[in-house]
Parts: sequence; structure tokens; C-alpha cells
Amino acid sequence: MHFQLLSGKTAKAHWATGVLLFSGLISSSAMADDVLPRESDDIEHIVVTASRVPQQVDHVMAAVEVITRDDIDKLQPQSLADLLSTVAGLDVARQGGAGQQTSLFTRGTSSDHTLILVDGVRTGSATLGNKAIENLPIAQIERIEVIKGPRASLWGSDALGGVINIFTRRLNAGEFQLGVETGTNSFIAGDGQVGIGYAGGTTTLSASAEDSRGFDARKDDETDDDGYDRLSAAIRGDYSINDQLTLDWVAQIDDGANDYDNSFGANRTDYKNHLWQLRTHYQRDEWNSVLSVAQSRDYNENYGNGIAKGDGDFFETRRDQVSWINQYQVYSAFSVAAGIDYYQEEVSANTDFAEDSRDVTAVFANAQFQDQKWIAEAAIRYDDVENIDSETTYNASLGYHVTDKLLVALNAGHSFKAPTFNDLYYPESFGSQGNPDLTSETADSYELLVRSQYWGVNATASLYRTEVDDLIEWICDEFWNCTPENVSEVTITGGEVTLGYRALGLGHRATLSYVDAEDKATGSQLIRRARKTGSYQVTYDWQDFEFLAQYEYHGERTDAGQRLDDYHLVNLGVAYFVTDSWTVRAKASNLFDESYENVYGYNTPGDEYYLGVSYRHF
Repeated sequence: MHFQLLSGKTAKAHWATGVLLFSGLISSSAMADDVLPRESDDIEHIVVTASRVPQQVDHVMAAVEVITRDDIDKLQPQSLADLLSTVAGLDVARQGGAGQQTSLFTRGTSSDHTLILVDGVRTGSATLGNKAIENLPIAQIERIEVIKGPRASLWGSDALGGVINIFTRRLNAGEFQLGVETGTNSFIAGDGQVGIGYAGGTTTLSASAEDSRGFDARKDDETDDDGYDRLSAAIRGDYSINDQLTLDWVAQIDDGANDYDNSFGANRTDYKNHLWQLRTHYQRDEWNSVLSVAQSRDYNENYGNGIAKGDGDFFETRRDQVSWINQYQVYSAFSVAAGIDYYQEEVSANTDFAEDSRDVTAVFANAQFQDQKWIAEAAIRYDDVENIDSETTYNASLGYHVTDKLLVALNAGHSFKAPTFNDLYYPESFGSQGNPDLTSETADSYELLVRSQYWGVNATASLYRTEVDDLIEWICDEFWNCTPENVSEVTITGGEVTLGYRALGLGHRATLSYVDAEDKATGSQLIRRARKTGSYQVTYDWQDFEFLAQYEYHGERTDAGQRLDDYHLVNLGVAYFVTDSWTVRAKASNLFDESYENVYGYNTPGDEYYLGVSYRHF
């Protein structure tokens, strides 16, 4: 499957044609028999990312945030950064608006210390070491699980600060939805999803398109608009072979382009990413076994500023993955699980790396115990990363239910981040090059977690400390010849609170976070991290209307030796349910046109306004 890259008016014209074609597909498939019942609302209370097996949220001894499709519809975010910016403990820094390079810091750790999964598949660039979350389309997301704190004992490298697992849209048989939206900066978008039923399962097809003129991202003498456009499509389905054996699959492709500015001038990035996964699930009595085969591909090409398309730098990561997990329920209060992970990373570019592939093989085990009062969990994992020292990681948690509404837990974990291909093997260029003698970054983390449900208030509070050793930094001499070294040590201490409650007919959600991420060599806060952040959100339903008001506070931070002021944002949203099928939504972001920076030298969005219409048959 391939999409031709489009931009500007051409993209908008093809987008309109695509929506009409997709409407025809939906109309013809909506007649399918509803062979599967609607998924239970209880699924919102089950997570799989924390332990790689289904688990009740209340039994997870980690700070967990579950973002559902209903939450996304209420918030009407324009990007994943907008959606995650009010999660306690997560800090976002963006070099411009939607579609611009975005860094995510989980509990003060580095931007490549959060593992990004899509339907459980490891994604991202093996040269840069992180996932370009600015390219992930909101319309394709059904649900997000955010696990804060180390999880390398289950997921391996990168899961040092946390794990974010993004799940693709899923509809039941006969359901379909169409939506269009327009707004500030010539933004236009459309999306559609349809659930097709058959004997033994359902398959969801979804597609989306976005195009925006953007605004001038960088504060310099060059004044140009830095927009983006993207096309995305996904398929997610399942089939029950018999009562014990189920097959499911997912595939997704993203094709787009972003304009951006840097110190060399105006540039453009084209990207073409895909992933697919085929998985079997066998369950009999106390046994559960899941075998999956997957592949992810991240490709981007950079050009502009006098360099023609086709002559620019390109980088591609292709990652083949195999996982096998087995869980056994020893008795009602005790279960054990064990698994094997294997993935091969291959890098191709018009730059010759000294090594362009590596294999990672891992084995892991997990045990969980729970009775009426006590909860305990332990996990251990061994990763053999080719050409790098092997790593053994662990998690250990002990919790006690003081009452049936109050849980107190202690967590400890050891995690690691393997050096990237750039860190290790980047060829000599103007005197700078990679360092094949690097070792992995490692961290030890400790946390006190309290979760309670009293007087209608759901509360989660955490105090944590993380010590990161052998942090990799590119060190430059007086002639600006640079090479990476394991030189830095960082101590991170922090706390966060998330509250949710209903009062006076209003739904309330509040978060507070404090993060002190100190470079031990200098005693200063790590760049682009705010020490203090907070948010407050209120929703109200009245007749056929749904109202949202949201306030965000982001404290001061530093970048490039400059102090960046704190800032406040106010967002308003409203939805009008015209009928059971038709909905009109409107959103005002940064209502008071606050001027702020979270990356030095880059503009951020001013006041923005959006209007959307959707039709759904559920």
C-alpha cells in the first residue's frame, strides 16, 4: 500500500475525493451482520502495557493514565503533544506548532527515555533513538496507555522513564463514522472508520488526512509558514478460530511532510512510516500464550535550503520483531509469566555507518500476587544487545490495601537505554564521529505511590527518585570536533498528583507535578524541563451540549543558556449533539493568545479556533 505525497491545494482536493470514496465503502459495508457484541465498558479498566498481560488498573502498582476515544473527542486536540501535555509528569517541548519537532520528557528523563509503542509494536528511529510523535495522527487513535516509571524489565531498552502504548481505532461490526474539521492556519482534515463483521470476528478500516499552512516556526529574519500534510490508513481485525485460539492483526501506514526552520534556513522533511503485526492468542484453562510477529519502518528525507528533493539526506530504520509470552495462573491469587523478545534493527542512509544492523535478544519473567490486602509483583529481564554489553533489569513492587479504597505501594526498578546508531557508528563528518566504545545509559528508580477513592474523588499521588548514570553527551573541543561520551550523571526527584471527581453536576480533573532534574556536574536543571506544571479541567453536560474548559500552567525552564518564562493557557471546547448520529464540535485553544516559548528561538501557537462535524452510526 502506498500513498503519493501531496501538499497544499492538491492535497485538499485529493482529500475531498478520498473522503467521498471512503463514504462509498462505508455505505456498502454498513449492512454487515453485527456478529460480535459491543465491547464492555470494563475494557477501560484493563491495561496490558504495565505487565504485558491484561491487568486491572487498580492492581497496577505504577502511575497509570488511560486516555480513551471519548477523552480525545472531548479535548479535540490537534496533536499528540496537545493530548499528553496535561498528563501529570509529562512535559512537552515543541519547535513550533503541530507537525513540528516535538520532545517528550517523562518525569524529567530524556526525550529518548520513553518507549513509544503502537499496538504493542516498538517504533521509532534507531539513529536518533526516539519516535517522531508529531507525525502520529490523532484520528487513528482509539486509546492510549501511559505508564510512568521504569518498565525495562518487561520492554527492554528505552523504557527508562515510561512507556506510552497507542492503540489503533476499533469499531464493532456495522459501525461507521465520518468527520471533517477546519480551522486556523488553513487547517483542514477528514477521517473515516468502518467496522466490518464476519463469522468469527470484525475488522476495522480507517483513514485520515490533514493539511495545514502552519505559521513561522523560528524567530529569525526569515518569515515563512511552516506547515505540514499527512495521509494515514490503518486496518485492525481479529478472527476466532475456535474457543481457545484467536488470530488478530494490525497494519498502519503514514505518509506526509513537514516544513521546518533551523539555523541553516527553511527545510522540509518527507516521511513514510509503516508497521504491521500478526498475533495469535491461545487460552486454555489456566494457560495463556501470545505469539506475535511484527515489523516497523521509519523513513525520512530532509531537503531544502538549496538542496533539491532527491538530493537530501535520508535515514531509514527497519525493525523486525518476534515476541512469545506465556502466562500461567498458579492459583487464584498468584500468576507467573515468561517470555522471549527478539528484534533486528537495520539502518540505511546515504551516510555510510560503520555498522548498519544489530540483533537484540531478551528473555524475561514476571510474577504477580494478590490477596485481599497485599499485592506484590516482580519482573526480571536479560537483554543481549549486539556489540554492546548485555543488561539485566528488574522491577519490584509491594502494595498494601489499607482499606478497600486506599492502596499504598512501593516500587523499585533498574532500567537502561542502549546507545543509538548515531552515538556508536556515525561516520566522521567535519571532525565529528560516533564512539563504538559507548555503554548503555542506566537508571535506578524508587517510588512511593498512593491511590485512593474517597468521597467520590479518585486520586493518585507519587513521590519518586531516579538516578541516571553514564548519560551520553556529545562533547566538543575548541575546534567543534564532537564525539559522544558516557559522562553525565543526573538525579531526578519529583512528585505528582492527579485528581478526578464530580461535583455540582460538573466533571473535574486536576493535576500537579514537580520535577527537579539536576545535572550533578553543574547542579542545574536539565534543559527544556519545567520544574512546576499543573492543569485543571472541567466538563459539563447540558441537554444536547457538552462543554469543556481547560487551564494549563507550565513553569519556567531553561534552554540554550536562556531562561524561558512560565506561561498559562486556557482552552475551551463545546460539542452539540444535533441527533444521535450528527455532532458539531468547536474548540478555542490558547484563548487569550498567550505568547510563550518552550524551546529557545521558536514560536508557539497563538489563539487558534477549530470547527468540526462528524456523523456516526453506532
